[in-house]
Amino acid sequence: MRRRLACALSAVLASVGAVVVLPGPPAAATATAGPYVIEAENMSLTNFATDTVDHTWNGNPVDHVTYALGAAGQTSTARTAFSGAAGSYDLVTRYNGKAASGVTYTLAVNSTTVDSWATSQRYGRDYTDPMNIDTRTTSRIALKAGDTIELTAVSAGEAPRVDRITVQQHVGPPTSALTISSPNATLNDGFDWGKGRALGMTFYPGNPMMGHEPEWWRLKDATHSTVTPGYWGSYTSRESFYNRDISHQSDGAHALGLDAETFNMMRTFAGDADDPGQNGWPLWAHSSYGAMYYIDGTGFRELPSPFNVMAKAFKQYQWTGDAAWINDPTLSAYYDSTMGAFLDGHEVTWNDANPAAEQPVARKQPGEYTATFFEFPNENLVSAADALGYQYQSMQAYAEILKAKGDTAGGAKWAARAKRVRDHFEANWWDAANNRYVRGKDAAGTGYSSWGHEASFLMMLTGLGDHGPRTSAYLDFIAANDDDLNVEATSYLPEMYYQYNRSAEGWAWLKKLMTGKNSYPEVSFLAVSSVVDGMMGVQPDAPHHKVATVSRLTSDTPWVEIDHLKVGDSDLKLKHTGTTASTLTNNSGGSVDWEAQFYGSPASITVNGTAYTPQTKSLYGRTVSYVTVPVAAGASVTATASSGGTGETVNLSDLGWTDARSDFGTVQKDRSVDSHPLRLNGVAYAKGLGTHANGTVTYLLNGAYTRFRSDVGVDDEVGANSTVRFEVWGDGVKLYESPSVMTPSSATASVDVDVTGVRTLELRVRDAGDGINSDHADWAGAKLLG
Repeated sequence: MRRRLACALSAVLASVGAVVVLPGPPAAATATAGPYVIEAENMSLTNFATDTVDHTWNGNPVDHVTYALGAAGQTSTARTAFSGAAGSYDLVTRYNGKAASGVTYTLAVNSTTVDSWATSQRYGRDYTDPMNIDTRTTSRIALKAGDTIELTAVSAGEAPRVDRITVQQHVGPPTSALTISSPNATLNDGFDWGKGRALGMTFYPGNPMMGHEPEWWRLKDATHSTVTPGYWGSYTSRESFYNRDISHQSDGAHALGLDAETFNMMRTFAGDADDPGQNGWPLWAHSSYGAMYYIDGTGFRELPSPFNVMAKAFKQYQWTGDAAWINDPTLSAYYDSTMGAFLDGHEVTWNDANPAAEQPVARKQPGEYTATFFEFPNENLVSAADALGYQYQSMQAYAEILKAKGDTAGGAKWAARAKRVRDHFEANWWDAANNRYVRGKDAAGTGYSSWGHEASFLMMLTGLGDHGPRTSAYLDFIAANDDDLNVEATSYLPEMYYQYNRSAEGWAWLKKLMTGKNSYPEVSFLAVSSVVDGMMGVQPDAPHHKVATVSRLTSDTPWVEIDHLKVGDSDLKLKHTGTTASTLTNNSGGSVDWEAQFYGSPASITVNGTAYTPQTKSLYGRTVSYVTVPVAAGASVTATASSGGTGETVNLSDLGWTDARSDFGTVQKDRSVDSHPLRLNGVAYAKGLGTHANGTVTYLLNGAYTRFRSDVGVDDEVGANSTVRFEVWGDGVKLYESPSVMTPSSATASVDVDVTGVRTLELRVRDAGDGINSDHADWAGAKLLG
């Protein structure tokens, strides 16, 4: 009979139907904090017998268990007196069952019910199959010596089988000091929900989400006998972590203080790469015990994943400054092999002396699953834009890793190669006929630019693209197609839109995630990181004791403050007020150099009352102005961008709108409503908006511009019957109205209005009271001046 560390109880075995005296605590017991393991066969049993079972897997014994065996169709009870120290405990009941609701269990302490549950459907062949072993965790139960623990099993046809009750000290999920404050209740609630749920998905002792699935899988692998540090990275029904999920969740995990868990999981994936048969690939998934996960295991090899793991591991180095992220032997070897043998094995060739002779794009090999993170492509792609994007990111990371290790020449070489990858993408992956990037190519080199889910948009998140007109047009293409994505893919959208300062779209998708509160783990982690990385624009560089920030707030959220965000050893508080004022407080830790960034080109940035002339640079194609200021421990610094002209001129069609609607057709960028080139009275316009009465296009300006200018009129594609009026509104106030009804024969009118301080700009087209027939209206050459 198998024995474990158990409560020192005087066992009284009972026959079915017998009534027995409840055992008391032993005379010489020494109370401890546990765990106490109560073998069910040693409890006082009513309508329970005992049954010893040898569990086998593929004919091999994996567990030898003596169960308390209840009577089918009857009620059975097991009781014992608790003999441990007083405290708060989790009670973990281990039992065996196959049928859904075949048995209903009730757990009581001193005759008060503390939990009740029914068995779930299991898929083992019979009770000897370890797949039918399940556990139930009853959390945070107060116990003291002498309390009676009673388990009742009511059978609906299946015979109850109970192995043990483990009484272990209640630990609960980890906590995080990270907080948010804002006047936006939806944001606050969504952030707090994401924080709580993400912390609740760590593999902590007594997590009630755990123990339902992997017991049989753990039993067959004696080398993985304990839960590994980590957190969920898969469907919640799968007690496991997947490399794509963990890579994506890692930023949010850092914000919540889960660095040790992330390091362990990333290092586990890195360690897979040199295992026999892996050929540089990390396993797709591991169980909560660290073993290869049985559902997917090695079967899924999606080409972006090895690069994504590497890029996100380096991002953790940027967050923490912990040199283990670059020097740990397992991780370091993984970086070298990914940039070496793995690229070689995927047909990448370099020629630093003659780059024109290179083949810089990794290609899927026979037997590998997909070239893209989109798992159901219609074409047999051998290369994909998202894989190339993550390859590009990992090469940038490798360049920085080599530099950090003192290999300056190697760092420069890989930085140059990364740039050539981006240049190659720009030169060879643009579909001019359809005005969008190619998402993938097949073995014949045929490119596909139709909508393809992750293959179509993740490359924007990686930083590929021209960061100019092509990127802007392509982001519009994504925005027109992003409603059909599954929840995992959707969780990438807020950070992507925020990255390109399309803040209204970023917030719209983040709000959907926060209010939807989907159970998929990535959603909760991204509810946190999309605020930190996206909305608050935090860009860590802990190895150099630096952090940059840029506000991406919208009118829905006038200000936001996050507190206790760690960058290296600094504990920071960051507050953005609108898009023109930011305050960084260094709560504790070493001094940090703060790069306070603001979009546009303000004449000055004031730091704690002193005005400075800012520097400028491009951040994913958007001009940011910035000053760098040291913030010592205990200090607080406020930076404010000057109001007035920024000197920046922006074509309206290069910006993302917050809303666009018309009573006919679809509002178009740089095309008429019928998708022709914009043309007024024979003059063609390369930029502008084509719409139709009655229509409204809304932009969030956040006070960043001073003037709006545009030519307006009826597009030449209609020759008669059109009668329209144009209106410009700022924050609900009409700023302009065309002086008369415009027809196809009207002269082109010009609009030039002051929008200083305007947060929301609306461009309205109205019919003239005679219906909307042929009312094709153009905002031609529309632009904003900073």
